[in-house]
Amino acid sequence: MRADELDFFSLVELRPNEGAIEFCGRRAILLHTDAMGALRKELVETLGAEAAKVVLTRYGFSCGHEDAGLLAAYMHPDTIEQFVRGGPRTHMFAGIAEVETRSVEIDCERRRYRMGGFWRRSYEAEQHLRLFGRSHEAVCWTLAGYASGFASFVFQTDMICIEHECEGSGAERCSWTLMNADDCTPELAELRKYFQPLNIKDQIDGLETKVFERTRELEASEQRYRNLIEDLPEIVFALHLSGRLVQLNKAGRTRLGIDEAELPSLRLKDLVLPEYRAQASSFLKHSAQQRSVARLDVVMSDSAGNPFPVQLQVEPVIKGDKIVGYSGLALDVTAQHERERKLTEYAARLENREQQIQDIINDAVYILDLDGRLSFVNTRMADLLGVPADRAIGRRCGEFMLHSSALRLERDFRRRLAGGPGLPFEIAIEAPCGTNCLLEVSTAVLLTNGKAEGVIGVARDITARREMERQLAQANRLSSLGQFASGIAHEINNPLGLVSGFAEELQSLMEAIPNAAQIPDLEIIRDGLTTIQEQAQRCKAITDNLLLFSRRQSPPIEPVDVALYVQERFASYREVGLTRGLEITFDIEDRLPPVRTNPTLLDQVIQNLVKNARDAMNGAGPLRVELRSADDAVELGVLDEGAGLPAGVIDHVFDPFFTTKPPGRGTGLGLSICYGIMSELHGRITCGNRQEGGAWFRISLPYDEAGIEGAD
Repeated sequence: MRADELDFFSLVELRPNEGAIEFCGRRAILLHTDAMGALRKELVETLGAEAAKVVLTRYGFSCGHEDAGLLAAYMHPDTIEQFVRGGPRTHMFAGIAEVETRSVEIDCERRRYRMGGFWRRSYEAEQHLRLFGRSHEAVCWTLAGYASGFASFVFQTDMICIEHECEGSGAERCSWTLMNADDCTPELAELRKYFQPLNIKDQIDGLETKVFERTRELEASEQRYRNLIEDLPEIVFALHLSGRLVQLNKAGRTRLGIDEAELPSLRLKDLVLPEYRAQASSFLKHSAQQRSVARLDVVMSDSAGNPFPVQLQVEPVIKGDKIVGYSGLALDVTAQHERERKLTEYAARLENREQQIQDIINDAVYILDLDGRLSFVNTRMADLLGVPADRAIGRRCGEFMLHSSALRLERDFRRRLAGGPGLPFEIAIEAPCGTNCLLEVSTAVLLTNGKAEGVIGVARDITARREMERQLAQANRLSSLGQFASGIAHEINNPLGLVSGFAEELQSLMEAIPNAAQIPDLEIIRDGLTTIQEQAQRCKAITDNLLLFSRRQSPPIEPVDVALYVQERFASYREVGLTRGLEITFDIEDRLPPVRTNPTLLDQVIQNLVKNARDAMNGAGPLRVELRSADDAVELGVLDEGAGLPAGVIDHVFDPFFTTKPPGRGTGLGLSICYGIMSELHGRITCGNRQEGGAWFRISLPYDEAGIEGAD
């Protein structure tokens, strides 16, 4: 009979009412593939993968060998090839897998046999994937054993089936080759061990020996662990799931004054002070919920009743998926708290010292982070920004300063971070008092471990320096103009005297002409000569002012009660009509110190300021006079409510011949002379516009130090 003529129903007889199944005349049973999978799992987990492979391969070999013996009586094969092809047919009849025979090579003379093919839908690969997942090697152990056993019976020589590819390792199908056992290459020779009998008793005895040895090792290790825990200087404890103490090492019992017999009656919360017991109870619940190490700072009491701080560290003990208890440490953190306290105090002192150093520096210091926001400002910088230091942190410079200045800082910030050079630059910032401060800024990249963290800048207030430079330039300019004016005055006075003298002589001659009053033309000449005389006198006054402006004098200086002096002078101005039309109010600070000045020259300056204020208000209006202390000097302010000083005028009001009055109403020398006088008096004069309208002029007069000391 040919292999393809084999019929399932001719080989199998089912007698369900008798509870019997026969295959080729011998009783058989039906098995679920899941049951075979359970057997595989049990063998692998009990004996290991290698031993399980031997058992299942031997099992398959026995099945194949027995089926071949039974099939021979039913099949009566025509040839040995047909007989060996019957193996795959019976394999499929048993539901093991779908078998495709690819080739059969039979050399009876040399007794060499080879056969190859494929298995599809292998029950064994299916079960292995279900139970263990994908394998890195072939897993159809019973199938390979069956093919080996069947072929060994047919060919009457040892045959081995080798599985090259397997569905259990991710292949689309199982590929196998059946060959003589003697033909296996050295690397396949180890496969023969899977066909050798397995002595289960020896395996079990070996496992029992290993378990016994391992148990002894574990007991010794546990004892060493207990000894180690017992001798540790830290407090170590173990808790039951309920929170009761199971173990407390020697250090803990000695430190806390607890007898070992007391442990079963104590809980963790009984070891801490009463105010911490609620925290200790909830602490264990939190550790159980998180299933991880939890920490809690509490206070315990030692055997003498002295409290000491500890940090509890508790970890759940988990077996399987259940918490069976807790293990923990109670670390004395007294020394740690003391170190932390000292470090905190030291850091606070350093920070306070650094802040004091930063604050005492007159320069403004700031740091911009990588986002261009302020991360530090010292007190000086905060004063310039007009906000407390803490309110400036995290904000941009543009929120506090002029837009042009903020853009200048931003350009330098970007250039610095890009690695560009840094050159000092100047910005203007509006101070809280309303005046503009000129700052010279120098910057550098702030580095930490070679990495840029921002830009640090130092801004120096150069407003006073610029003012001094301006005053020096003004003084130099006035000095040059004074020399020039002196020469001009002398050159003009000589011809001016001749013009005035001849005009006066002509007037005398005309008076001697008979009936001159009846001659109209002579009257016209007389009026012209009078005008020449008036204009000559005006020119003389101008040249006198020029000479006064150019004169470098060292006037006598004396102590003056400036408050009393100002009140007396304004009383005299009122008598002579200088303040006619003005509504004068005084704002004089009490107990002003005496100043050192020259009363005559000071009077000249005050008169000039009052005249200018009256002219600015067109001869009438309110005039405010202020006297107050300021920086080792007394400031005298004259404030009008006129039109104020036009833009661009303030920088030139003290220049000679500069005037805003119409032609013929001013020479432009009055304020220049005042400037020169204040320089001679070691004071200064400044001006500006009032926010409410009008202009202000202030003169600063230095204190009389001797008078102040005498008063003290």
